[in-house]
Amino acid sequence: MKIKGILLISWLITSLQLLSQPVMYFEKELHDFGTIKETDGPVAHNFQFTNTGNAPILIKSVEASCGCTSPEWSRQPVLPGKTGFIKATFDPKDRPGFFNKSITVSSNAKNAQIELEIKGTVEARTRTILDEYPYELPSGLRLPYDHLSLLKVKKGEEKTATYGVYNNSGKTVAVSFPGLPPHIRISIAPQQIEAKKTATLKASYNTALHGEYGLNEEIVTLLVDGKKYPLRVSVTIEEDFSKTDRAQAPDITVDKKYTNFGQATGDRQASFLYKITNSGKAPLKIHRIYTNDNRVTAEISVRELKPGESADVKATTTKGAKPGKVACLISVITNSPANPDTGLRFYGEIK
Repeated sequence: MKIKGILLISWLITSLQLLSQPVMYFEKELHDFGTIKETDGPVAHNFQFTNTGNAPILIKSVEASCGCTSPEWSRQPVLPGKTGFIKATFDPKDRPGFFNKSITVSSNAKNAQIELEIKGTVEARTRTILDEYPYELPSGLRLPYDHLSLLKVKKGEEKTATYGVYNNSGKTVAVSFPGLPPHIRISIAPQQIEAKKTATLKASYNTALHGEYGLNEEIVTLLVDGKKYPLRVSVTIEEDFSKTDRAQAPDITVDKKYTNFGQATGDRQASFLYKITNSGKAPLKIHRIYTNDNRVTAEISVRELKPGESADVKATTTKGAKPGKVACLISVITNSPANPDTGLRFYGEIK
């Protein structure tokens, strides 16, 4: 009888817990700013929600899909019947044209993850030559990007890209690129660039000679009037799936893509296990796993999963890591044609 009583009490507690559940209700989950002017600066919208459940809502995290969008939200628990907010601020600077950004809200509500959207069109300001070449190097040369990005290329191919270069140094300069590795070729014409004039730079990266799947970054030497400057070159190498039978291919699914580890210190590391599964019909090969923040490491114990098999990707903050906010992207590069580059988010703060 005692056991039956204990089981009955446990059942009642579980039932009450299931009945006591917060619900986050938004009147609208999309806001259209319409046409806005780049010169007017950032715009913001408050998404208001109501807790239509019978327990307090606690927002765990709010993540924007782009650095151009900054979220704010209700930090205190939102009681049943009360309202809270998610504020999205969009900065249109250097982003002319149409935009569509998402904000992912994670909470303890029944609808635990909600995606909000903002969209609109940015009316561009009148641009100058410095706007066309916004990134100035220490040499006084200006580029349209902060480095030479060749974007994406199939493994085994050579990718070539052309860039404009603007001489903002105030004098005529001689430019060259000495000591390049065999897989990188860079030329510039003219090699003598007059003050306030432009030149054309051509860069090539041969992936048959070098490079791993995923992002590859290297530093080459830019020589301007005999003085050396570092210049970053990047390329993202992809597998060629043109001859792959996608119906019989491997695929990757993840149990959770976003993790807030809270706080960590140099002595107390934070870690999390992301479970990945081969949900396809052929062996899943993990080509590479890497992070975009050197304060976080990511590793996996196996490199190939049979259909239906799973494995854990372990993300860990490093010992003695520099304090500050962490918003790390973990890239899992596989032979899945549907998801060759799976991104896992690992964020929090190191004290």
